[in-house]
Amino acid sequence: MSGAEAPVVLGVIGAILEITKTIIGVYTTAQNLTGLPEAFSLVGRRLPIIQDILKSAEEHLAAETNEAVFRAIKPTVDQCAEDIRSLEEIFAEVKPVDGVWKWERYRKAVKARGKGSRVETLMISIFTDVQLLNSHRGMKMPAENQSRSILDAIEELKAVSPSVPESEFRDSSFITNSGVQQYVASGQGFMSAGSSRQYFAQSIIFENDTHKLEEKDSCLRALFLTNPRDDREYLTTTKAWLYSSSELLWVSGTPGQGKTMIAIYLAEKLEQMAQNSANTLFLQYFCDNKDEKRNTAVAILRSLLFQLLQLQPKLFDHILPSFRVQGESLFTSLSFETLWRIFQSMICDTRLGKVYCILDGLDEYEEVSLEMLLNKLAPLFFSTKSNKSSACHLNLLILSRDYPELIPNSLFSFPRICLESDSESEVKNDILRFIDMKVKELSIFRKYPERLSEHVKRVFQARAQGTFLWIGIVAKAMQKYKASEAETALEYFPQGLDMLYSRILLQIDINQRDIAAQILHWVVMAIRPLTILELSVAIEVSKEDSLLFSREQVMRDRVLNCGYFLAIKGDEINLVHQSAKDYLLRKTPDSDPELELFRIKEKEANLVIARKCFNYLQNGSLVAGPVDLETDHFHLKRFPLLPYATLYWPEHSRTLAHSEDIFDLSLPFYGAESKARKVTSTLLIHLIAFGLILWNYTACRESPAQTHI
Repeated sequence: MSGAEAPVVLGVIGAILEITKTIIGVYTTAQNLTGLPEAFSLVGRRLPIIQDILKSAEEHLAAETNEAVFRAIKPTVDQCAEDIRSLEEIFAEVKPVDGVWKWERYRKAVKARGKGSRVETLMISIFTDVQLLNSHRGMKMPAENQSRSILDAIEELKAVSPSVPESEFRDSSFITNSGVQQYVASGQGFMSAGSSRQYFAQSIIFENDTHKLEEKDSCLRALFLTNPRDDREYLTTTKAWLYSSSELLWVSGTPGQGKTMIAIYLAEKLEQMAQNSANTLFLQYFCDNKDEKRNTAVAILRSLLFQLLQLQPKLFDHILPSFRVQGESLFTSLSFETLWRIFQSMICDTRLGKVYCILDGLDEYEEVSLEMLLNKLAPLFFSTKSNKSSACHLNLLILSRDYPELIPNSLFSFPRICLESDSESEVKNDILRFIDMKVKELSIFRKYPERLSEHVKRVFQARAQGTFLWIGIVAKAMQKYKASEAETALEYFPQGLDMLYSRILLQIDINQRDIAAQILHWVVMAIRPLTILELSVAIEVSKEDSLLFSREQVMRDRVLNCGYFLAIKGDEINLVHQSAKDYLLRKTPDSDPELELFRIKEKEANLVIARKCFNYLQNGSLVAGPVDLETDHFHLKRFPLLPYATLYWPEHSRTLAHSEDIFDLSLPFYGAESKARKVTSTLLIHLIAFGLILWNYTACRESPAQTHI
């Protein structure tokens, strides 16, 4: 052992081991107390794996003489130390007093720190750090059972019910931290204990003017939707764009080519550059078509305005006059024109320096919103070039597919990087590097001989068709096959994403296909991601389906039957990629009846979902009268689908004007004394008025759903 880095790295590993020992001690002492969430119990049981691997690493490094090894692993060791300290702080928060776990403290601490501080999330991060450390070429190769233990533990932690439910993070309220007058977004990860996986928001300290402070507080509270840094967390441009005074650059590519990964990389680099410059700001927005807070033009503007006001409080001058008149109605779906005017005035403010902005997934935006936004962008940049006195300071990077046609038709006059053509050689090199990395991981895990590794590489290169997603899916699937089975197993995975998706569906057990098709239909068509419990009600998984397992456990297994189409994150179910949705929604009928079962016809699927939601409201969930969707936990536990059914059945009913199933006025729902109808309509009107759900006014006005309410 030699050099300056060696003792530092060994010291940090020693500190991690001491902290791990302390946490294990807390868990061991109190593990038999009642009320211990499964996530905490699982973390406590899996910590010895971390301990054993780090002890082995410590022994190996004590004899290491190459200083380069210590320099290479130091960032990983430091990150692991930060994560384990955060875990220690969490356990200290909830440490039992008088035999009682302090869970309310934990819930508040996690909401203040962000989703990344949930014990299961921290533990996944720690296992990832340890896996990176153990697989470094300067370390001893991990034994197969050791590597398997890490992967199994990570899968267990991903599958466990979240210790703080996702619904807890939908609160967008603000609190004022007395003394420093700093804004903190509840549950959105704006506060950090130093972890690089949490992100600081710049403190906003105002003049000592109580009225102005309250006014700005109210404005930000109403404006806030989501924190794009959290959105970027569950996710090299040209010099001409980077150093131009104001320019729009469009990066386009087909599904699975890595557009979002490019966006994440660039966001990290541009954010770092902005932090090191006194005169540069960085904004970001990652669209998700399954999240109504992240797929409309108004949502984009609200997020960008929120970020600008965080970074430059002096820009409040542009928004407060409108906010004083309109209040929170300024931030509803009907206020796009006003919000755009405010945004444009902010980015043209002469006090601003350069503003970089990344918009990822433009093709996932709701179509009406997409048209509204694109119609504004071109004039903004053209007016800047023609009139220097009113120039904006915005350098905008858009990443999307070239579909729908509205996108290329609107952006044709701007500089473009086309991943499938302009950067073909660069993308190909990245694909080859990604294949090398994935095959190396497989070779280590399954102990492939060199000839087999080379064969797997050749197959990946021939069949991936330039998509990272194909490589990721197949590499994960290959983990379950032994080296002797790998050559045959490769034949299960055909060329290209569409053929791969077809093969995955055909591999579903024939007795499970009807249920799998129902699940996929609901997940694809749902307005927002559904929870495990909501989906179990939607497809009618009963408590009586199993004597030994809960409804949620049965539902998780049924989701897993859908193969690589779906991913469970916390208690929410999402499609693995936009391309999976495109495949399931393909318009052309399939000649194979087994595959046709899974193809989604939008109108038919909307009818099924609208009918289910409508019947759910009629048959018990609202017969007792008004229900508070935020606080009536007992009622929501009895009727888990109630919030979704109440808020979104009209959305699914839009295209069903001639459906007697839904709009038959003889149904009890439409009766003069129907409590269900009165409660539903009152709740919808309240939520729309306060902008708590994003509503397409024109479509809603034309929908019979509104007429009949």
